[in-house]
Amino acid sequence: MKKISVIAITLFLMTGCKNDPKQSVNETEAIQKDSSVAKVPVAEKLTEESKEIPTLKECTEKTVEYETQQECLFPKNTMAEVYRKTIKEKEVEKADLLLAELPKQSNEKEIHQDGLETITYKVSPNKVEIEFLFAGGITTLELEQKEDHVKRTIIHSAD
Repeated sequence: MKKISVIAITLFLMTGCKNDPKQSVNETEAIQKDSSVAKVPVAEKLTEESKEIPTLKECTEKTVEYETQQECLFPKNTMAEVYRKTIKEKEVEKADLLLAELPKQSNEKEIHQDGLETITYKVSPNKVEIEFLFAGGITTLELEQKEDHVKRTIIHSAD
């Protein structure tokens, strides 16, 4: 009985450790296929992004007590372009509730959903301040045109 057990275990180990050349070729092909598939979307994405005007930004972030401030500079941009990019990339919470285009004059939009009470737009010639009034705090989005670049500041303040 012991001999049969030893032979069975030995055969089991040998078949498990057997290096099948067909299997290793298939594994190699699978790796190549996976890596090719992973590379293709990246290449397509680069093509899509190259259609748009590339936007470079330099950002700094500060945290002081109950406030977080992110300041970014967008060279060779307008406030409207940075505003659209901010909405598209959802840089602020509830960005989908912002007006599609940057308003020309100050106004206030009542929301009253998901903890967001109002969105206030304060517009001046070279600066726009958008304030999100939440039940637990305020988020402020400031866009300021300075010559050929835009300074975007996002401030998260707790109550």
